Amino acid sequence: MPGKRLDEEERQLIAQWLWDGLGYSEIGRRLQRPASTIQREVLRNGGHNNYRPAAAHRAASERAMRRLPSVDDLDVDEEAHSFGRSPGKVQEFHLRLVAAFVQTGIPRTAARIMAEIFMTDKGSLTATELVLRLSISPGTVSRSTAYLRDLDLLHAERDGKRVRYYLGDDIWYRAWLASAGRNRVWAHTSLDGAEIFGLDTPVGARLKDMGQFFAFVVVDMEATRQKWLDYFEKKKAARERARGDAAGR
Repeated sequence: MPGKRLDEEERQLIAQWLWDGLGYSEIGRRLQRPASTIQREVLRNGGHNNYRPAAAHRAASERAMRRLPSVDDLDVDEEAHSFGRSPGKVQEFHLRLVAAFVQTGIPRTAARIMAEIFMTDKGSLTATELVLRLSISPGTVSRSTAYLRDLDLLHAERDGKRVRYYLGDDIWYRAWLASAGRNRVWAHTSLDGAEIFGLDTPVGARLKDMGQFFAFVVVDMEATRQKWLDYFEKKKAARERARGDAAGR
């Protein structure tokens, strides 16, 4: 954390904790930042009584943007504006997609990055492109992409001197697997608790019902997973055959 720029979520927390009466040292401890970093951030953006996180974040983004090349110098995906798409509908769907990712538990900035890459026809963006498209700092991009890579939802490849980020073709499948894993934990935990409290007690009976429900869901999801894998392998093989036929013409 130290050395990376403050992101929008951290600035919101700073504002809340200032309102709660916390000092710079305590805020820094909670964010794992030096107290001097918090003090500079607050004094630079209105002071203790007038700190506004949204305005502070905009100002920081503008400073970062001034240190970056122009968007005209980047390999920006022009396909996003083609195919006769309605810009208004595209923007509306973009917001819906971000909200859907957030509802699964992904932090908002990471969700915005996922949505931005997902809605790019070429299927990838560099770190600099993400900074310019989302008006966030390079540090925020680095932190959020690292989070997504830890979840195996994003992978990176070297593109010359740049790092290019890709969403896996099976991102939805991996998200589904994560959900299945959580259900399995609920099932095991609840059934273990039922044994500890006693199946003939109110608590034990409640935990047993809960555990049996999630165990049923796990079994059903596993059957669905296997069906999808069988279908997807056939679909993938058909695509590869089609590409081979096209290349042979």
